[in-house]
Amino acid sequence: MTTPDPDGPVARLLRYANEVHALAGRCGRQDLAEVLAACAGRWKDECTDIVVAGAQKRGKSRLLNTLVGHPDLLPVDADVATNCFLSLRRGPALTAVVHRSTDKGPVQLPITVESIPDYASMRGDAGKRRDVVSVDITLDSPLLDGLRLLDTPGVDSLTVGHRQVTVAMLQRADALLFTLSAQDQPVLRHELEFLAEAAERVQAIAFVLTKVEDSANWQSLQEENKARLRAFVTQAVADNPARAATLGPLLSAPWIPVSAKLAEAAAAKRREGRPERADSLRARSGMDALERHLRGFAEGRESARGATVVAAALSVLGALTAGAKDDLAAGSDDEGDVAARLAGVDAELTELAELTGRRRAGAVANTFLGREVAGIVAARVAEIRQPYENAIATLKTQAQLEKYMAELPESVQRSLEAVWSQIVYDVENLAKGTLNAFARDLGLDPVELAADGRAMPSLTQVQVKGDQAADDPGHVDLVRDVLPSASMGLSFGGLAAALLGPVGFILVAPAIGAAIFMGRRSLEKVQRSQAAIRGALRDQFAVVSREMTLDLERMVAAWRVSIEQTADESLLRRRKELEGRRADLKAASARSAADRRKSRQSGEDRMAAIGSLTARGHELREELAAAVAALGAGTAMPPGGS
Repeated sequence: MTTPDPDGPVARLLRYANEVHALAGRCGRQDLAEVLAACAGRWKDECTDIVVAGAQKRGKSRLLNTLVGHPDLLPVDADVATNCFLSLRRGPALTAVVHRSTDKGPVQLPITVESIPDYASMRGDAGKRRDVVSVDITLDSPLLDGLRLLDTPGVDSLTVGHRQVTVAMLQRADALLFTLSAQDQPVLRHELEFLAEAAERVQAIAFVLTKVEDSANWQSLQEENKARLRAFVTQAVADNPARAATLGPLLSAPWIPVSAKLAEAAAAKRREGRPERADSLRARSGMDALERHLRGFAEGRESARGATVVAAALSVLGALTAGAKDDLAAGSDDEGDVAARLAGVDAELTELAELTGRRRAGAVANTFLGREVAGIVAARVAEIRQPYENAIATLKTQAQLEKYMAELPESVQRSLEAVWSQIVYDVENLAKGTLNAFARDLGLDPVELAADGRAMPSLTQVQVKGDQAADDPGHVDLVRDVLPSASMGLSFGGLAAALLGPVGFILVAPAIGAAIFMGRRSLEKVQRSQAAIRGALRDQFAVVSREMTLDLERMVAAWRVSIEQTADESLLRRRKELEGRRADLKAASARSAADRRKSRQSGEDRMAAIGSLTARGHELREELAAAVAALGAGTAMPPGGS
């Protein structure tokens, strides 16, 4: 890492944060100093995390393979598995380690690089994918020096669990590469919505347009993507002007057209000893421009992280302002100043009492979340059960039933794994909406719910037993089975006697009766087996619903308790602060003239310091925003013709 310019925004940011931290300490607000220290805690991490995201089939996995020089490293034809991400970092050897989250805690499993798709892609083995949170891959690639690339599940609307995992990854990201394809449709609504969420969590964003090698009109597609993004941002800001600060930077984010295919061809030509052709293909691929952007992100990560620190410092300064104004009022020669401040504090205490009442009412309302969870689970499970009911009705022979029953447990397990992410997403949205409304009503920040990566509870596999009576050759119902068959046999036998004589009756009637008997028995056996399978499925899915509901109700209850505890702590902290201010203001009238002058001078000094630091903070924020926008600037010309 290079030493920051002592006069540059990063160095000035560090000095600025230290000054705000020191001021909070001098004001006796160690709680505020700790908030700022916690925000700056990640500053020492010297590895830049870059999340690579995009919808399925947008070319991100092949892009990553090409960047690190291993074309077959990550699965290209199948999306990254639900609840999983792939981490690429530098190491002395090519290795892969699977990280699982189990009931007994985290588990690490070294695997071969060739088996990565089995554990981390949707085409892999369902049993191996279970509980996998991430796959950590190390390789000796110079590009990864100081960089960690994170390949994430697709953010398609049909795989909502994927999207939530990717959004959660942005909490630890320094930068985002969002991939779109020149051979696919323009950016879609759900991709734009993901970008809006991403912009709230990360400032350094770049768009990568992949697969430009076979697209004659990639430039026009890129312009259409930009137009759609601009229209989306314009409408979102019109609906909520407060979003301008986070969504605006999306419009100035760079677009980098690349071709992994041309870059791979360049590497092949270089191995063949044709450096000139290799250089030409490499230049056309645009990969050099992308790599410069990645290095820019790595070298400028302080700028991206600094914006968060400035925001925290400005918040601390705002909290310190109230205490400084109290000191000014306490030092005033006009008793009305103290009375006015006291009235303000009393009003805030009254409002706080009202908030406490709303907190109790909101907590009661939150208890009904569990009932809504049960409804979500029941509806989603019913959706996947119905196709099985329909399929069972189409099975006409015992052989078909037996084959279906053999495949049924694994098929149901796959269906449940697929629907689980949708259920978790639905429940998370429900809880987030309810609990965020509760938090906003109490003046708290929105909550972050950690449902991402939640493993599905262990469920008993479907087991269906056939109709044993139907398989017992000695079990014959005379009334149900024999008499109808015999009657129909005699009828057909009479017809045969009329045509062939008595011999025809003797030969045909028993044969027809036996055939009818066996056919009827086989048909009823199939029907009974169908009923048995349907009944077993209904019972099994009922058990599954109960287990899922119980697991998710516990999760929601934990969230509810957490946010309510946070609310209680916030209300208590606020009450103590206000009561302390009221006590100080009431004591002000008994102070000597010298003490009042001292208090007034202290308040004036603090207000001056706060004003100066606030102005500097706004200037730094603008500089850092410009620095983030400039990361990776000066890239090569976009890919052109041959």
